[in-house]
Amino acid sequence: MTKPVFVLLMSMALSAAFYAPVLAQTEETAQTTTSGTTPEIRWSTGFDYTSGKYSDDETTSILYAPVSMKVLMGNVEAKVTVPYISIDGPGTVVGGGDVGPINRDRLPGVVSTQSGLGDVTASLTYTSFMQDNTLFLDFTGKVKLPTASADKNLGTGQTDFTTQIDVTKITGGVNLFATAGYRFMGSSDALPLRDGFLGSLGTSFAVSDGASMGLIYDYRQSASQRTEDPSELTAFISWKISKKLRLQTYGVVGFSNGSPDSGLGMQISIRP
Repeated sequence: MTKPVFVLLMSMALSAAFYAPVLAQTEETAQTTTSGTTPEIRWSTGFDYTSGKYSDDETTSILYAPVSMKVLMGNVEAKVTVPYISIDGPGTVVGGGDVGPINRDRLPGVVSTQSGLGDVTASLTYTSFMQDNTLFLDFTGKVKLPTASADKNLGTGQTDFTTQIDVTKITGGVNLFATAGYRFMGSSDALPLRDGFLGSLGTSFAVSDGASMGLIYDYRQSASQRTEDPSELTAFISWKISKKLRLQTYGVVGFSNGSPDSGLGMQISIRP
């Protein structure tokens, strides 16, 4: 058994005994348990649009539009995400979404647009509620399946594994949260990649009975050796439109050539 598979199975074992997008999970942490043993299904969709040069002279724009299904039962959450992805650029950037863009060596100069099915991801999370439901620990194992076309540069054509721990603390009207994890990247001779750590720090606070806003700083070790580690800041606003519907909008600013120069997105979450 390879090391990534072993680590993933260990994470799932912990979940049986737990990278977003993170925004929706942070806002819903206090409401993720379900009563009894009746599963609850939630859906979400939206879009993520980013643009940057990623160490190149030409700009690469990426549209990532996922559809996710989440099944909740007690403290356990299972989630599957199926995305559509479109990349417009010189062909030196691969993929997007949860893993983020990956730089590759390729002669730039001819800008083209490629689109289609992105990489499907599946995860299993266990949430531990502590300190009178003001402290939450999420333990997660995640796998990214190579369903995106590597020939079109929509994905790496390899399977990736991620393990991570998320911590959320509610104090007064403020949420404080952090993530620490490690990603095992599938690598090949055509696209050599390296494993790496990931982490984030953030906060959110209520601005009204049905709205909140916040900031998240994300840092990841770059999977590609030809670019800097991604480092970016996300500002978001979340609206609780009804008991069943939540809307989030966000903007992103990158601080390194491994991150997009800028980006924006929206997510709609539906619960029964």
